Amino acid sequence: MKKNINEFSDVRYRPARKEDCADICEIYNSHIDHGGSTFETEYWQACHLASQITGNEIDHWFVAEQNTKIIGWSAARIYSNRYGYRLTREIAIYLSIEHIGNGYANKLLELTEQICRDNGVHHLVSRVITCNQQSLRFHNRHGYEIVGIQKEIGKLKGEWLDVAILQKILH
Repeated sequence: MKKNINEFSDVRYRPARKEDCADICEIYNSHIDHGGSTFETEYWQACHLASQITGNEIDHWFVAEQNTKIIGWSAARIYSNRYGYRLTREIAIYLSIEHIGNGYANKLLELTEQICRDNGVHHLVSRVITCNQQSLRFHNRHGYEIVGIQKEIGKLKGEWLDVAILQKILH
């Protein structure tokens, strides 16, 4: 996808590039610190992320950019290397903490879903920690349905957490 799609006049949405990796990592790492949206405890490093963004034609990454600063990103990544899952992607969307709730994730999700459709993807999966009610509502508004809850699947800061498995079938 080559054209830029704008939702707000000061925000530009585009495919992620290698030079965006540090900003993408900064946003994700802030969510590690903030808690509630990832089980990750080790900070992402830009040098490792670059190969994921530019290393294959299966994964797709987008960014939301405001005044040359990345304020959010989305990814559709391979769900499994097994052949039967080749038309399934796991999606993720993260915004800088101060930009959550302003509508930027809507366009990131739209772009992510469209590139998946364009590439014949049929099934999208998202895993959300159940205490993250804002993310669950966001996914629900966009047609994702909860197909299961994995009880006490992860433990952070001494607390067992549940994860909702959400799916959307693309038509």
